[in-house]
Amino acid sequence: MTHRQHSEPSAAAGGGAAPHASAAPHAAAAAPHAGTPASPPHAATPRVAATVPHASATPRTATPRAAAPAPTRLTCFVRALRAEALKGKRGGARKVALVAPLPFCLLGLYSSGVLGGGAIGGFATVGWNYWYALMLPIAVSLLTASVANRDARQKLRPVLGLPLPPACVWWAKVACALALAFAANLVVLAASIIARHAGSGAPSLPAGLAICIFLTLASAWMVPAGLALATRLGTLAGIALPALVQLGCGIALWSNGLWYLFPPATALRAVSPLAGVAPSGVPLAAGDPLGTFGWQTGAGLAIAAALFAALACAGARWFARREAA
Repeated sequence: MTHRQHSEPSAAAGGGAAPHASAAPHAAAAAPHAGTPASPPHAATPRVAATVPHASATPRTATPRAAAPAPTRLTCFVRALRAEALKGKRGGARKVALVAPLPFCLLGLYSSGVLGGGAIGGFATVGWNYWYALMLPIAVSLLTASVANRDARQKLRPVLGLPLPPACVWWAKVACALALAFAANLVVLAASIIARHAGSGAPSLPAGLAICIFLTLASAWMVPAGLALATRLGTLAGIALPALVQLGCGIALWSNGLWYLFPPATALRAVSPLAGVAPSGVPLAAGDPLGTFGWQTGAGLAIAAALFAALACAGARWFARREAA
């Protein structure tokens, strides 16, 4: 009997033996414990995220904001005036107001004997009278045209594009030019005070202040007229026309009986009692009618103020309808 035949019965005889440990699964780990019911298989339950209400998730009722109040006309005017002051900080208008009176101040001081020499009438004639009769109309025309040209050269685009009513811009320009005209008169007043303290026959401080106010009021009509002419027709028209009217009418009409109807003549006659000098530059003698105030002086100043107001209001309405080119 071969070796193969001997191995087959031995394999049949050992058929009930347990298989090898490496070939069988771990029975203890696979089989459940005796007496313990088998647990069902776990079903895959979806996770539900816990939603916690957040403060930002709660609906909010939108509180309507109160609308900002519209700026008043005064506020708009102040803003426009500040803008004009900034634009003219180094402009030609301020230089005109400062430089134009200086030659007459120096001549007045020389004629009063402060700088040597001397002349009839002193500072009242050479300083005051020559200033307001000859140079003041030209100075007001020059500084008014300078104020107008700040924006007229750019076709009014810088001002008409602002969030301000155009009428407020117009009034700001008028106020700026009037303030510069008054400042030019104050320069002459400063020289007049120096001459008076030096012993010359110059007007007193209250009389000098009254002269500045009268001259500014009697020349005020030139400001809106010059602004409109310079903006509409150009710089030359804005300078020449108001200056020629003020000079020509003043010289031609100051001796007329109805001089108070014409502001250029009022500028010469209303200040004669204060300066002590006739419009022609001759010192007034005692008892001269030109040296006394009458109702004509008040009427002339009132007419000058009314003419200024009419021209300024008409210019404001015209300027409000302007459009940037």
